[in-house]
Amino acid sequence: MTSKILVVLLCSAREVNPDLSAGDSPYEYSFSESCQTNKHLHSRGAECDDCAMKWSNAIRLATPSRAGLMALILAIASGCGPSGKRTDNEPKAVSPDQSSSRPKSKRMARNPDLALANGIGEATNPVSTASAPPPGSISSVDFEATRTRAESGDVAAQTALGNYYATGQGGRIDLSQAVKWYRAAAEQGEIRAQYHLATMFAEGRGTARDDREAGKWFYKAAQQGDRMAQYSVGLMYANGQGVAADNAEANKWFQSAAQQGDAMAQLKLAMANAKDSNSPLTSEQLAAFYLQAAQQGYPQAAAMIGSMYKKGSGVEQSAAEALKWYSQAAEQGDPKALHWMAVSYLNGDGVPKDMSQAIQFYTKAADSGYALSQYNLGMMYVLGQGVDRSEAEALQLFQKAAGQNLPVAQRQLGAMYESGRGVGQDLIEAYRWYSQAAANNDLEATQSMNALAQRLTPDQIKEAETRAKALGAQH
Repeated sequence: MTSKILVVLLCSAREVNPDLSAGDSPYEYSFSESCQTNKHLHSRGAECDDCAMKWSNAIRLATPSRAGLMALILAIASGCGPSGKRTDNEPKAVSPDQSSSRPKSKRMARNPDLALANGIGEATNPVSTASAPPPGSISSVDFEATRTRAESGDVAAQTALGNYYATGQGGRIDLSQAVKWYRAAAEQGEIRAQYHLATMFAEGRGTARDDREAGKWFYKAAQQGDRMAQYSVGLMYANGQGVAADNAEANKWFQSAAQQGDAMAQLKLAMANAKDSNSPLTSEQLAAFYLQAAQQGYPQAAAMIGSMYKKGSGVEQSAAEALKWYSQAAEQGDPKALHWMAVSYLNGDGVPKDMSQAIQFYTKAADSGYALSQYNLGMMYVLGQGVDRSEAEALQLFQKAAGQNLPVAQRQLGAMYESGRGVGQDLIEAYRWYSQAAANNDLEATQSMNALAQRLTPDQIKEAETRAKALGAQH
């Protein structure tokens, strides 16, 4: 029986991308409600990652029987605005109220100070305006020699290996190896390794999230004069993250970093002063801070100034400049920037369409733990789009995204366990994942869960709910 594919675009009919149909299968289009203000929940249960997706494709593969129905949703580009109109697909601003680490939520937290910030001058005491170089790259020829030196205790080589694995210079990102080598160098007192290791602990990337460990390593680097670490220590005191909240101590570290020209620390102080004077910073002033911070090596700032160039907000609109800064953030291993680059190559947005490049960027973003890329790449393996079809590979990616509480990935796991596609059939496990997605407001998962309940005994449902609660407790 030929599968029929229903592609549901979650914004506007103009968003149709014919490349997303599966082979020559017949398809049709229908449209759901637009994003809801603030919550941005789509009517089909898929979230738009805080409007980080322009649009989403929901692809339902029909099967001959009800058992094993696969509701496969491909969220391929990046976000709807509250009005439901197409929006630019850019990472959100990194808030100066947050550390360089990502918050526990999958989204970049919104900065409440932005609406209250007020006008203050340009960034002061600037450092060099030359673009910060990407981490020292290691060629395939140099890799073994670098590894040999690192294993012998060479601090520079250990740090270089950490960068190699953290940014995917060898083609794949390996965060556990990055943590291993950053730690080796950090324990010998290498400042940048201490900073990067702290960031890994703060973000829970390559290791379990541990705010106390993050604070320890940020503090060690800050004591040695690293301005980015000083800014991060300030944020930890300001937010009570791993330490007791202390605004006076936070301000001390912000001042110390700002005096060295750190643009993010300067922006933090500027926004505090602006809030007191009740005069918002202009977009031009914000752009100046973010541009300088990007030049100083902050990947989130590079993504933000890329966004501003794309929209012409505070700077003259320039697709070339936008791509330049997004690319820099991606080269530094920023997961959201890697995802954005994948979407750009997939859709031909500012670059020629290139499925191979899209797959490479999706893979790196997935390796770095970005849930939406894990899900999208999993869908590509399901459909055989740009990669060899592999439901087993898709299952692993869905599991990683579902473990980060991404509802559509949880629903796909439920469908795979129900149908036995890519994994042995397990109706209890299917119910577990449907119920977890349903708890995250996925309406289709709720429907699938209720239908599946008719085939399970009360004891089986109880077991599935127990598993779901255990997963929920982790989040």
